[in-house]
Amino acid sequence: MTQTSLINTRPSIKVNGETHSDLGTAITGLIINQPLSGFAHGEMTVTNWSTGGDNTNPDFAFQTIGLGNTLEIYIGPDEEHLLFKGEVTALEERYGDGTPQLIVLLQDKLHRLARSRNNRAFEDQSVDDIVNHIAQQAGLQTDVNVSSLASVFHQLNESDLAFLLKLCQRFGIALRLDEDTIRAKPEEPDAEPVALNVLDSALSVRLIADLNHQAHKTQVRGFNTGTDEQVDYEAEQLDAPDGTTAYDTLSELGWDSDEISPQPFARSSGEAEALAKAHFRQRAKRFIYGEIRCQGEPTLQSGREIELSGVSERLAGTYQVVHCAHRFDGVSGFETHLKVNKSGWRI
Repeated sequence: MTQTSLINTRPSIKVNGETHSDLGTAITGLIINQPLSGFAHGEMTVTNWSTGGDNTNPDFAFQTIGLGNTLEIYIGPDEEHLLFKGEVTALEERYGDGTPQLIVLLQDKLHRLARSRNNRAFEDQSVDDIVNHIAQQAGLQTDVNVSSLASVFHQLNESDLAFLLKLCQRFGIALRLDEDTIRAKPEEPDAEPVALNVLDSALSVRLIADLNHQAHKTQVRGFNTGTDEQVDYEAEQLDAPDGTTAYDTLSELGWDSDEISPQPFARSSGEAEALAKAHFRQRAKRFIYGEIRCQGEPTLQSGREIELSGVSERLAGTYQVVHCAHRFDGVSGFETHLKVNKSGWRI
């Protein structure tokens, strides 16, 4: 856990690559949302008033901030931790409730893919091929390992971002931006999980072990028109279970819970296997889930892992962060809010 009490937790800001210390000082509220899949976005509120003005001749401090500007938000000495890098997509000015305020809305560069809507077919291509093609058109780099299965995919009046998210989701892969690189590949174990303890850094914790949406197995059925054969596959185990899983608990209770996933429709045996495993894995990884509010930890982001202690032994352990929100205001200071998942417990 970063020793936030020993560092300056007030954000510092760069606009188009230049540090604006006055902007960091004027911040009254900041929230940065980093989902596991999709574009990161934020909202920054600043006091838009300069000491050089008065009531009859106001001097607005941040008139130079414009739509399309690139903003970088840092926490820590010497801009140690980059919280967010994105572009200004909206500006709002507020008056009549104290000093004038400027609200700056931010999105990372994935928002550009949401602005391109197309109707097209990708024939004899894999999802990896499609992600690489669309990213190249947008001037973005890629780090992709979704699926190499070649098939026909149709983009029907969808934005490029919605289309890519849909393709990746069917294989259980999150797509997000890392710097200027589109990351679409299986999540990896965290080499250095962030330690959180409910008696120290974790300010509030809510955890739920939930069997309501869990299944013994997931079956995907389809049809291969090339071979004129029905295809199907059943998935019922995680590759690397973490403790007693939902599958184990359902078996012990004798609760039958088999699931058929009708969509997307499998068109080959390989695709049926990949879709069934992905659907089962997505559900099973969310056996234990919850929310954590902790002292500001700038190194946390979606996809990372935390090591939670101070809770009951059955719920302690390693959780994956599936949504991370960094918040700053003049009352609570710098806090990090997390949504987390875990595939098993210790019973």
